[in-house]
Order: sequence, then structure tokens, then C-alpha cells
Amino acid sequence: MSFDENAWVAIGFVLFFALVWRRAGSAIGGMLDARSKAISDELAQAKALREEAAAQLETFKAQQAQAAKDAKTMLANAEAAAERIREDAAAKAEDNIKRREAQAAAKIEAAEAAVVSELRAKAATIATMAAREIITEKLDADASMALVEASIDQMSQQS
Repeated sequence: MSFDENAWVAIGFVLFFALVWRRAGSAIGGMLDARSKAISDELAQAKALREEAAAQLETFKAQQAQAAKDAKTMLANAEAAAERIREDAAAKAEDNIKRREAQAAAKIEAAEAAVVSELRAKAATIATMAAREIITEKLDADASMALVEASIDQMSQQS
């Protein structure tokens, strides 16, 4: 059997490739296995991160819902407090108005009493002055003595 050069080149190439494959194949397989394991680890890590992110998202959604609920509660409490403050202010204003009305009425009554007292005093003064003038005009010395004696007799009867 005679082989020509092409056959020997082909046989050499096949043998070379078989020897290289045997030695390099395990190295290439090891590299591919390592790369496959690294990719698998990265996928597992990515899945774990995704699950963690989903859990945090749910936590944040729950916190947001709770915060919204708390905000509504705070708003309702604030509105109730504002209403109580308004009602208290209205009640205090009403009480203040009533107190001032009572003070004004008291001042008016005091002023009326003062005016009445002043008018009585003036009337008494005028009556006294009028009586003095009438007595001085109508009373002579004899009538004056008779009045003095009558007064003395009246005082002596009382004692």
C-alpha cells in the first residue's frame, strides 16, 4: 500500500489533532466546565438578588400603604382637632360676648342709678331751696316762734 503525500499529511494531521485533542480537550473541557459553573453561579446569584429585590419591593409597598394609611389617620385627627379648636373658639367668643354684654348692662344700670341718684339729690336740693324761700317769704317772727315751740314740744314727747 502506498500512500501519497496527501494521505501522509492527512494521517499526520489526524494524529496531531487526536493528540492535541486528548491533551487540550481535557483542558478546554475544564475551562468550559468552569465557565459553565461560573455562569450557573451568576444565574443563581441573579435569581437570589431578584427574589431579594422582589421581597424588598413588597416591603416598600407595604410601608407605602401603611404610610398612606397613617397620613389619612393624621389628616383625620388634624381635621378633628381643628374642628374642636373652632368649636372652642366659637364657645369662648360667645362667652366673651355674653360677659361683655353683661358688663355693658351693668355699666348702663350703674349709670342709670347714678343719674337717678343725681336727679333725686338735685330735686331734694331744689325742694329744700324752694321750701326755704317759701318759708322765708311766708313765715314771720310769730309763726316762726310757734313752729319752734311745736318742734320742742314734739321732741319732748318723743323722749
